[in-house]
Amino acid sequence: MTIDEIRDLVLEGRYNYSQKIRESIEDGWYGEEDLEQCILTGCISKTERDELKTSVDGKKHVILGRDTCGCPFYTCGKAIKDEEGKLYFFITGHKTK
Repeated sequence: MTIDEIRDLVLEGRYNYSQKIRESIEDGWYGEEDLEQCILTGCISKTERDELKTSVDGKKHVILGRDTCGCPFYTCGKAIKDEEGKLYFFITGHKTK
């Protein structure tokens, strides 16, 4: 999966995120918009094997980008399938230094 394919999914609103991310959003660490902005401004810095084997390509991607304030932001995610087709699933995300 390329960064352009991931961006397309995010721009179409075809994404979801883990409970870990949901809790971080609820606790006020960052917002859903920061996840989106990271994808739109970032690039894939590392690709790893998906140990759970639930991604469409067997991989998960570390993306380094910027949040809505322009600060460095990190996400890790993977493309999965649901009943409507492909979507991007954010596993984790956080601000970086």
